[in-house]
Amino acid sequence: MENKDIISGSEAIRRARNLKFVPDAFFTLIHLTCNLKTKECGRRVKVERCRVRPALKEDTFQLDGDLYFTYEDVDTNQPKMCFKKLMRYIGFPPDYKLLRINWFDET
Repeated sequence: MENKDIISGSEAIRRARNLKFVPDAFFTLIHLTCNLKTKECGRRVKVERCRVRPALKEDTFQLDGDLYFTYEDVDTNQPKMCFKKLMRYIGFPPDYKLLRINWFDET
């Protein structure tokens, strides 16, 4: 039996990227932090209104850039990023109900 409150990581990213084709659309994201420069890890961050953005020239990736999810906070216009595997919940329009992201069972 399939749980409707769980989404695979690849499906979450696909749906978030597709929202860029919908004017004024955004999603809600909750992820854990992992800053390799400051050694800050494990804090939960919730961004109510965000959208996918392309990588910028000033983005520096200590690891392979494909491991990162780049997004923009719609309210502050700040570019942000997180490790994809640290994304925990995502909510999509129209109800923005948070779906738990499951990275470990991509079947």
